[in-house]
Amino acid sequence: MPRKLITLAYLMFFCVNVFSQVKSTDRIYEIWDNQPAPNRGQDYTRVLAGGFPVDPDWEAHSYPIGNGYMGANLFGRTDIERIQITNKTLANSAMNGRSGITNFAEVFLDFGHYDVDNYKRSLNLNEAISYVSYEHKGISYSREYFANYPSNVIVIKLSANKKASLSFSLKAVIPYLRSKGEKLPKFGTVTALDNTITLSGNVPSHNINYEGQIKVINDGGKLIAENGNGAEIRIVDANSATILISTGTNYRLSDRIFLTDDVSKKLDPSLFPHEQITKSINHASALGFENLKKQHLKDYQGLFSRVSLKFSPAVTIAPTKTLVENYKKNPSDVYLEELMFHFGRYLLIASSRKGTLPCGLQGVWSQYHVTPWSGGYWHNINVQMNYWGAFSANLTETFEAYEEYFNAYLPKAHKNADEYIKAYYPNNYSKTEKGNGWCIG
Repeated sequence: MPRKLITLAYLMFFCVNVFSQVKSTDRIYEIWDNQPAPNRGQDYTRVLAGGFPVDPDWEAHSYPIGNGYMGANLFGRTDIERIQITNKTLANSAMNGRSGITNFAEVFLDFGHYDVDNYKRSLNLNEAISYVSYEHKGISYSREYFANYPSNVIVIKLSANKKASLSFSLKAVIPYLRSKGEKLPKFGTVTALDNTITLSGNVPSHNINYEGQIKVINDGGKLIAENGNGAEIRIVDANSATILISTGTNYRLSDRIFLTDDVSKKLDPSLFPHEQITKSINHASALGFENLKKQHLKDYQGLFSRVSLKFSPAVTIAPTKTLVENYKKNPSDVYLEELMFHFGRYLLIASSRKGTLPCGLQGVWSQYHVTPWSGGYWHNINVQMNYWGAFSANLTETFEAYEEYFNAYLPKAHKNADEYIKAYYPNNYSKTEKGNGWCIG
């Protein structure tokens, strides 16, 4: 979604106080379009706030899903679908010598469907599920995507209304790999074995070990894993297929992260996420698609369904891009404002949950090699803006991620205050532990 719409969604939190515990709204809120998102690629000629490369289609047209740990941006394409994956704990160098979030993986599903009818892609805010549906050569195809928080997996279900009609290939790429002699080195390999593609590697400047697994579970047909021209899984003549994605790194939130100045010594290089990722994938596989979906809906709707807010007497039925263009000409149709309020609540739930890192400048989504302003935590207003809706829109649990982060930072914050007072106000310096307060930057 365009950055301006996301900003509007957050502003709605600031302007509207909704604290009452109410039943779920009877309205279905959708961000939707009757065309796939364009995917014209990255533009290396532009730099935004120290971030590159810029990808206008990713920013303006893809749909975001997330579970706090990781996010995905969906393009809904019928030729080659692009699913861009972000994990908050995968970082490399950023502007001003800092560290920042970076793109984890790009996943491509090659369907080869170029001539389609009755196309629709949508993001259902009541469910936190994205849908794609269309017809190709008389067969109806459908997809469901969601990011499950309790099981920490991204789940994709692909179906056709005719048996043995689903065929596609799945490829995964680790973006922005760089050799040791290049700027911002990043190493990684991608391999396909049986029904799983594994991406693994290292960011040497930060001693980050990372891994992602993508598992395909087919109903009917054939599944073929190949490593000749890149890692690939081909599904031929299936009835349906489920794709599970899990990612992780050796990052562990603790006060050591902040008290250690040398970025290369913040993490333990002997830790690898392989066992954790394998456990998540196996657990999700055992649950199966329907149970994962039920688990996801129960968890998500327990938060989203607390608030009912209506500005408009009725839902305006039109693609979201049309709503935006019409609103520019005639802001009297306030349904867009109502929709964006709920979209903002959705974004906060998707990007900040207990046990995850808190919501940064870009939530849990970044396709960048180097993210603008590092995608990090800026306390001069940005962190506050992210969490306006945590309390005013009855989503206090989403603030727990920031509380955990702050508690890990607190020893460093006390040290900052000690150093500041000692340097600039020595007469007021207290030798009592924590006697100089705390300072966060």
